Amino acid sequence: MNPTSTPSHQPPRTWEAVVLEKHTLSSTGFALSFERKGLQFEAGQLVNVNLPGHPPTDERSYTICSGTGDPYLQILFRYMPEGSLTPDLSRLTAGDRIIVTGPMGEFTIRDRTRPCIFVATGTGIAPARAYLRSQAVDQLTLVHGVRKAEDLFYRDEFSTGSYISCVSSEPGGDLQGRVTDWLAGFSLPDRATYHLCGANEMIYEVRDSLLSRGVAQDAIVTEAYYYRSDD
Repeated sequence: MNPTSTPSHQPPRTWEAVVLEKHTLSSTGFALSFERKGLQFEAGQLVNVNLPGHPPTDERSYTICSGTGDPYLQILFRYMPEGSLTPDLSRLTAGDRIIVTGPMGEFTIRDRTRPCIFVATGTGIAPARAYLRSQAVDQLTLVHGVRKAEDLFYRDEFSTGSYISCVSSEPGGDLQGRVTDWLAGFSLPDRATYHLCGANEMIYEVRDSLLSRGVAQDAIVTEAYYYRSDD
């Protein structure tokens, strides 16, 4: 995930932020809350994160999953044992410091009056939470696909709206299967936009399916986070 564009009204800046809290969401999923330092952003944008003492090449991009009105910033990440950054991120505690650069990216809502179908896998759920907490869209249908039910991050928050959970390797979701299984039986609403976020393979499959059913290319917005083997 390497988006570099940023809205002209808010150029990115770099600051050192104090960690407020680390939340353990699953055996490998974590959310990190830290100082906002007055940052203004649009729901769907991201920040780059690194740690003091780490080389610049360790910097990674994470979509902000807190709302535009929250007094803090929060990111969602998965612990990768072979990674250069997430093992140390997972060990952070309140009071530690991180290096933050942002905001960046344009995975934002372009027209809040149009229905939005958000299809995510794994940590790709992060922008949807920002949309909801920021009230960035009037009609949001959220479809989240994971392998294990424990990785249905923020499930309790989403369950009050139009939310479908798809768990592929065990029971525990609304559907036992992949998000593409759900999409095959879904009646596409008029004028909807489709935001696809997460595994590259899912994005390709869902995009091709939507195009084959007559959805216009410009109604599909994508943000690739990782390859499925990484999830």
